[in-house]
Amino acid sequence: MCIYMKKTFFGGLCASLTAVILASCTSSPTQGGVETVTPAEERHEMKIAYVLIDTLTSQYEYYKEVVDNFQKKQANAEATINQKGKNFSAQVQEFQRKVQSNSITQEQYDSEQVRLQKLQNDIEALQTRLSNSLQEEYQKELSALTDTIQNFTRHYAEEKGYDYILCKSSGIDNVLYGAPQYDVTDEVVAALNKRYARSVQKEKKNEKK
Repeated sequence: MCIYMKKTFFGGLCASLTAVILASCTSSPTQGGVETVTPAEERHEMKIAYVLIDTLTSQYEYYKEVVDNFQKKQANAEATINQKGKNFSAQVQEFQRKVQSNSITQEQYDSEQVRLQKLQNDIEALQTRLSNSLQEEYQKELSALTDTIQNFTRHYAEEKGYDYILCKSSGIDNVLYGAPQYDVTDEVVAALNKRYARSVQKEKKNEKK
């Protein structure tokens, strides 16, 4: 699940950033299919940077906290289902032992079958509820993470004067090649962590009030 979470996050974030990039693209106006030449004084040198998403997520404290919390909740859900499954298996084995030893009546046999079937249905229903709950929480966290990084990237680009900030990852690349001097990952990660640390401190202060 966490591998899936990471891959989906990379894809979703890169797609979001790409959408922002494409939306910000403005081509020169044309007249009759002929491109209009932009006056020299209105032209400026394109300023582009890129961020290594793999590195960002491995160093961004908010992302690491989200993944850690998700893993714990997933492990707790799996432990709950496994425990109930073991208990159910033990009851089934005991029921089979009684049947084989002819130590129960037909009425008891029918009643126990109904009870065990209901117990199995309850476990399957619980597993479905827990799975759906985790999936919903994952989607919310993914959306929050993507929005946080996307919004920060927009402000960062405006502050630093970048026309484009592209994303580059091991699996999904919008940058086939990037010279090292245009890699702003460390700077972005440091700024994100600084902002996240301030938000955590603010929350702690509010809790004390």
